[in-house]
Amino acid sequence: MDTVICMLSGLTNSAVYSLRHTSSLAAMKLLTALASVNQGICTGRRTAQRLYEIESITKLKGRHKYYMELLDQRRHQFQNKPMAIDNIICALFKRTFVPRYRDVSSDIRVICMGELGCWIRLYPDMFLDNNYLKYIGWMLYDKDANVRMKCILALKALYEKRESAMKLGLFFHKFKKRILSMTQDQQPEITSECMQLLRLISEHYVGVFSAMEYVFLFQFVYAAYRPMATAAGELICRRLLAPPPHEGFFGQEPPDEFDRNLQNMKTLIDFYLQGEFHRHVPYLVDGLWEAAPALVRNWECMTALLLEPRGGRQALTSQQERVLIEILVAAVRQAAEGRPPAGRRLGKKGAREVDGTRRWREHANMSRHFVKVLPRLLSKFAADKEKVTPLLQIPQYCNLDVYDMDGLGSYLDAALLELDCLVQRHSDVAVLEACARAYGTYCDEGGSAHGQAAPACSRLVDMLVDVLTPLLDVFIQHEKQGLFLGHGEMGRICSTLRRLAAFYSTHDLSGWNLYEKMDSLLTFRRHQGSLPTEVVHCALQCTYYALLWQIVAATDRLPSQEALLDLRKRLLKFCLACRVYLSHQSKVLSEKAFILLCDLLLILSHQGPEEDTGLGLLFFVPDHVLQCKLLTFVREHVFLEDAGAAGGRVYREEDADELHELFHRRNMLAVFCKLIVCNVLEMSAAAAVYQFYLKHYHHFGDIIKETMTRTRQNDRLRNALSLLLCLQQLFQKHVDTYGLGSDPIEFICGPFYSIRLLARRFALTLGFDSARDAAHLIHRRGLAFAFSESPVPEEEARQRFPNLSFLLVLAEFSCKIPPAERAAALAHFQDSIPEGVPVFGEGDMNPMLAYRKSLMRTDYVVQGEEEPAANPFDAICKDSKRPQELPVGTCSTWTPDTLAGCAAGDREPRSCSSKERKPKRDIFDVDFLSSEDSENSSNEDVDVEGISVQEGASD
Repeated sequence: MDTVICMLSGLTNSAVYSLRHTSSLAAMKLLTALASVNQGICTGRRTAQRLYEIESITKLKGRHKYYMELLDQRRHQFQNKPMAIDNIICALFKRTFVPRYRDVSSDIRVICMGELGCWIRLYPDMFLDNNYLKYIGWMLYDKDANVRMKCILALKALYEKRESAMKLGLFFHKFKKRILSMTQDQQPEITSECMQLLRLISEHYVGVFSAMEYVFLFQFVYAAYRPMATAAGELICRRLLAPPPHEGFFGQEPPDEFDRNLQNMKTLIDFYLQGEFHRHVPYLVDGLWEAAPALVRNWECMTALLLEPRGGRQALTSQQERVLIEILVAAVRQAAEGRPPAGRRLGKKGAREVDGTRRWREHANMSRHFVKVLPRLLSKFAADKEKVTPLLQIPQYCNLDVYDMDGLGSYLDAALLELDCLVQRHSDVAVLEACARAYGTYCDEGGSAHGQAAPACSRLVDMLVDVLTPLLDVFIQHEKQGLFLGHGEMGRICSTLRRLAAFYSTHDLSGWNLYEKMDSLLTFRRHQGSLPTEVVHCALQCTYYALLWQIVAATDRLPSQEALLDLRKRLLKFCLACRVYLSHQSKVLSEKAFILLCDLLLILSHQGPEEDTGLGLLFFVPDHVLQCKLLTFVREHVFLEDAGAAGGRVYREEDADELHELFHRRNMLAVFCKLIVCNVLEMSAAAAVYQFYLKHYHHFGDIIKETMTRTRQNDRLRNALSLLLCLQQLFQKHVDTYGLGSDPIEFICGPFYSIRLLARRFALTLGFDSARDAAHLIHRRGLAFAFSESPVPEEEARQRFPNLSFLLVLAEFSCKIPPAERAAALAHFQDSIPEGVPVFGEGDMNPMLAYRKSLMRTDYVVQGEEEPAANPFDAICKDSKRPQELPVGTCSTWTPDTLAGCAAGDREPRSCSSKERKPKRDIFDVDFLSSEDSENSSNEDVDVEGISVQEGASD
């Protein structure tokens, strides 16, 4: 065995990676086998000792003496064997594990930490000690994620058993801060395992975490990684939603399960209201979906709380009811769809598959319950639009076939009656659209509720049309006579139009011929006079939906050519109306017209080829004038000057109005960029949008960047030309504003430098693969623009070539030209220089010199000429930089131990002289791993002899 240990220790110190890795693996596996054998011996020794003690007690009763001798002999054999194996384990541990657990290779470190966890589990009598646990604590700071994961898994296995967890109190006290910080690790798998570890720790130790630490851990229930949120949900269930004792005080009976669920639901609502976390209820429900299924899937408990009368024992406040309704709707949606909310990522193993029969049964039970309860909920919260709007989403997640299977037709009548009352009672757009979608769910063809819901919906629309028709006739007659309707009649017109517009979005109301009435309103507005903004707004919306339903009907069943020509005429007429309203003084009306026009253009541009028959008659693309009007609207209503100045502002709850306004502007920009991506507008129109990429980066940077990506995927060369056109427009605007100045400070920190920064961003968007053609095209067209002469004859050479400074902008794209082709690009640049080009600026401020240097490879630099600076500012400040010299005496010979000490990121091997060594401290000293050096503990060197720590390294 001594020979084996010497051989393994020699091979583990080899400079050859393959030998070092293989020998380390063999040594670790040998240690695992020895620990397993020794653990078996220790178990046999304890068994023999117990038998010997039992026999010594029964000896007085006349048992035979020879059996006692056999047990004593066996006991002595077991006592001698573990000591020999322990000595072998200690020698092998010090000579193989200790030098290699901080190896430069992460694979070897992973092997060491994984096997150390096995040793502690297999042989806790020896390894469950602070002298061995400290290695796991140190490696929690390792830079490799796999090493940190092995350490967390090892600790998790130890804390799953109470016997071993009780011996880890001092260890957790020393590494508590690090374990808590690992919940924010870059690797999501580590964060979820760490959260499970903290949950196990909280179960074993009382008061181990403070209230603020629990608050810090609870917030991870809103994490985007689902296993992490589930682990945080389990911790919430343990600490906040734990059931009360089974026995009450003073002989009282404990509360039943239903009362406990009611109390836990109230606690959960208070947790959401009091926590200043992510205001996203579906994330909270999904985090508790697996951890507390008896709570978030308890439909009876949640509906009982909502239906509790005012002043009852379990009554909730208005704010608590609102939160509970959001929780209820989120749980219903997840139970119906069986997937987490949007934005939450699943683990590598994916979601656990649920039995189809069980899921179908749960969905049927949920549908049966809400079919009975929903009319009562709608009746109770009918007056509160914020509460009734989410409740109206429940029917679309229920199985409506239960109406026929279980004979629940009376509940369907009650639900339809409540919907009818809500439509007549409310005029809010959100409530009306929710009612229309609910009617659409009930009226689904083939469903069991269609027979009753469709006639009810038709009666409701008939009533609305009957109310609207005489009001419109009276209104038009009064307007023609110069009279005005009262506020009451005008309010009824607006509310009725809102209701019809909401139903038109989900139901085909072509049978009521609403298009003629809406078109008469819009025509009257253009020829006779002005209408209230709300009336025009609803008329535009209804007309848009009417045209969409006609397009759908034409797509499903191709009509005659006369009908298609009539539909095309209507579409062009509506586009003309929206084009007029783009310049309306009402901001709401102009923005609505813009969105409707963009959506309709997108639909018409994809109806078919530009032909004279069939659906090709509906094909329409905007002309140049309309494109200019759309682009002007975007500039005036989206890219506001004050919004660009508020770049990195953090919005709070009191800024809800500003956030709502920003959402509308982002929506308008997204609609316009969609036209560019889908080739409805010319790609050159994107140049005007790209100009605001840096100025409005915080608000619209993601939309503009996605537009660049999509246009590059469609046509790489046309995208490159749009980027170049954007830079040319900005350069021309700069020249018109500031003139042809050549101040060096302007080139590095003035307005001109912002154009260069934008060009640098554009160069990054070209990508790494297949970017050479786009880069060459940009350089060829850019050189032609830079060397273009002024159309007006100028005597001064600088005025003759006004775009010469554009070469500084063009130089930002030189990095995208392959190095092997830069010589050809440089030759093309030399051939493109016309006669009489002026020279201005010194050094890197000279545009021609800067552009030439940007194309020069390192091999092509003339002897004695300095390498071109990446930034002119570096060239200006180059003289002020002091040269840095390498300190003498800091280099040492390469050895595996030296690299192991430098594995955490040191650039130079550290000297290990005894004079520079600091006093050694054990990891379990009181002041070890303080706050100032906890981050640098992953770079500490381990001394093999004393198993202690040497400091003095830092990143």
